[in-house]
Amino acid sequence: MKKKLLPLAIAAAMAPGFAAAAEVSGFVDVMYNISSDSAPTTDGSFGANAEADFIASPADGVTTRVDVDLMLDPAAGGNSAVLEQAFFAWSATDDVTVIGGVFNNPIGMEGDDAPVLWGTNAGVVRNALDSQTALYGNNVAGLAAAGAVGPATVTVALLNDINGVAEKNSIAAVVNITPVDGLDLEFGMVTADSVTEGVTDINASYAIPGVEGLSVAADFLMGSEVLDMAYELKVNYSTGDFGVGARLEDVSYAVGDSNSRTTIHGSYQAASNLLAILEYADGTVDNGAMATAVDGITADSTITLELIATF
Repeated sequence: MKKKLLPLAIAAAMAPGFAAAAEVSGFVDVMYNISSDSAPTTDGSFGANAEADFIASPADGVTTRVDVDLMLDPAAGGNSAVLEQAFFAWSATDDVTVIGGVFNNPIGMEGDDAPVLWGTNAGVVRNALDSQTALYGNNVAGLAAAGAVGPATVTVALLNDINGVAEKNSIAAVVNITPVDGLDLEFGMVTADSVTEGVTDINASYAIPGVEGLSVAADFLMGSEVLDMAYELKVNYSTGDFGVGARLEDVSYAVGDSNSRTTIHGSYQAASNLLAILEYADGTVDNGAMATAVDGITADSTITLELIATF
C-alpha cells in the first residue's frame, strides 16, 4: 500500500537545486477488460489514458506544478485533456510550506493517479471524496499550509466550498503522526455547506514487524447527511517483484442499505517503470444507482489486467 503523498509533502521533498526549466514526468495507464458479468460486450476490450506532470523548482524561487490528464474517450468521439492540478509551493520558513492553487484533496489515504492507487479500482473512500468535490477529479482549490507541530505534521487549508456553493468556503485539516516505527496514523476533516455537510476521515497503515513485505491498513470515512460511513480494510504482501493484496469495502447511507465489494489482486514489477496488476473484484449493491455514483461499486464481478508505465 502506497500512502498518498500530499501535494505539500511533494513540494517539501523537492530540495533546492532543481533546474529552472520544467521537468516532465507522468505515466501511461493501459487497461484490458478480461471479463465482466454485467457488461459482457466489453470483454476483451482495451482502454488507455495518460498523465503529464510539469514541475519547476529553481534554487531561489517557489516550486510550481501543473498536471494534465490525457484521456481516450471513444464514446465522446475522441480524446480529451483536463487540468488536474495547478499550484505553487513556497517554503515560507524552514518548517512551514504554503501551497496555493488547485491540488489533490489532502483528505484520505488513497491518491488520485494510477501509480499510487491501491489497485486497479479506486477504493470507496476515495470515490466518496471524489463525488463530494465539485472540481474535476478528487481535487480542491484554495490555500493551504503544512508544518511540524511536535511529533505530528499538521496541514490546514482554506478552500472554495468543495461542493461548489458560490460565496462559501470549506475548511480542511489533516494531522499525520507516526507514534511507533511502521505505524502511520492520519486524521482529516473538511467542512461543506450543502448536501454532504462535510466528512471526517481516520486511516492507519502498519508494516507487520518480523514479516518483511507484509502490511495492513484501514480507512474510515464518516459523513452526516447522505453518507453514514464508508470503510476499507486492506492487506498486502510483497516479495521481490511480486505482490498480492486483498481489500474489503463497505458503504452505508443515512437512508437505505449498504454497498460492499471484495477485491483481490496480484502484481508484477516487470521493469523499473512497468507494473502489471491482475485484479478480481466482486461488488454487491443494495442501495441503487445514486449510491453507485458516490461509491463506485457496481453489482458485478470483473477481472481486469492493468499495465502502468511511468516516465
